[in-house]
Amino acid sequence: MENLRVLVVEDEPVMRELLRDMLHQAGATQVTECGDGACARTEYAAEHFHIVMLDLGLPDADGHELMAQFKRANPQQHVVLVTADDSIDSIQRAISAGANGYVVKPYSLEKIHDVVNNYVMVHGSDVEMIRGLNRQH
Repeated sequence: MENLRVLVVEDEPVMRELLRDMLHQAGATQVTECGDGACARTEYAAEHFHIVMLDLGLPDADGHELMAQFKRANPQQHVVLVTADDSIDSIQRAISAGANGYVVKPYSLEKIHDVVNNYVMVHGSDVEMIRGLNRQH
């Protein structure tokens, strides 16, 4: 995967920066950041993203509804929900609604590597190349 593009939608600036840095370490080459749903809709409409990392608790949007909008626009869109809610009900709801993954805050580099590797495996790209990038950082 030469150019892995990720859209990060997270309203907390510190968490957004942390996630951006971890994604770069995991092999993402381009990370676009949004702090709210309005920005996310605009960026999503303007560019193709391989992965969308989407916070459930945004100030102006419900993360589940935003994911549904992205999935309607592109049913194959790889969406990973990020949240502090680690309840089984929340995880089951997210997966049944079409989420491709679920990461509980605080983020760990290992979990972010898993997100990138999962995307690569699902989409048939060179997993070893991404794993090599992961080991370099």
